[in-house]
Amino acid sequence: MSRIITVNRRFVLAGALAAPVVLRAPFASAATQLRLTHPADASHPVHIAAEGMVARIAERTGGEVGITIFANNALGSPTDTAQQTRLGAIDMILMNPANIEALSGTIGAINIPYQFDDYAHAHRVLDESARDWITEQLLTAGFSWISNFEWGFRALSNSRRAVNTPEDVVGMKIRVPPELAIKAAFEALGASTQTVAFQEVYLALANKMVDGQDNPVATTFAAKFYEAQEHLALTKHIYATIMLCANPRVWNDRLTEEQRAIISEEAITAGNEARQAVQDGEAAAIAEMEEYGIAVTRPEVEPFRAKMGPAYDQLRAALGDETWTTWEALVNDARA
Repeated sequence: MSRIITVNRRFVLAGALAAPVVLRAPFASAATQLRLTHPADASHPVHIAAEGMVARIAERTGGEVGITIFANNALGSPTDTAQQTRLGAIDMILMNPANIEALSGTIGAINIPYQFDDYAHAHRVLDESARDWITEQLLTAGFSWISNFEWGFRALSNSRRAVNTPEDVVGMKIRVPPELAIKAAFEALGASTQTVAFQEVYLALANKMVDGQDNPVATTFAAKFYEAQEHLALTKHIYATIMLCANPRVWNDRLTEEQRAIISEEAITAGNEARQAVQDGEAAAIAEMEEYGIAVTRPEVEPFRAKMGPAYDQLRAALGDETWTTWEALVNDARA
């Protein structure tokens, strides 16, 4: 297997595990200084889009709103920083809804496996049909929701065999984050799961503690997980969004109505930029990984979805019948 790779990449890899990146708005004397945390490294489209957003907000407010970005989990783990944002120790956060499952009994519906047909369908649900419902759930959990950015559809990498059918997953040991939907999905496919912190995943793969892991393509590429894997399957089992939220007291009390409007406008623009960059970058990242020697498969979705019964039962029990039914209708309303 060839192990030669170029360094000319769309996602420049200064190193997914490099020192956290902090970006400050160009107006050092801004009247309102806010802190924004997120888990992406500096090469990821989410961070790049956030940089542009911060600069535009500073410019449009005449320096009255300055935002400092703490990338790469610099202020703590995703679940810890979500709690800090909820309590007001951090002002703003870009977070996966799965990071607040302990704070919300409903928001996990966004991560139900195989519910979205494609990117356009997922975006219509989050931006349109389910927007009011999501806003209410997040506010109840302690967050003011501003806009949607992008992680992307999750893919499965492993060091054992190509994955073309659900049967190919049976018996694999898969690293999963502490998220019920992902754990339930892989166990429904016959895999065993092991929760490993993100910063320890590369070592777990390299040492064969686990056979594989799942993440959006951009994340697998940026974190170089493919270096310890042989196969990548574009299973698209879960669509992962990342949402820009603020502490409600910060959002409502520290910012004027005009400032909130500017931030919202620029956040939507940045979110759309991140979405486009993630989708555009997937093909380039896959090509780079194939050049490195990774074998990529594109399984049909329907056979995998057909195996999700046990996962759906588990998730419906966790979410409650009312939430499940309400969310299912919102997802169906957004189908083209």
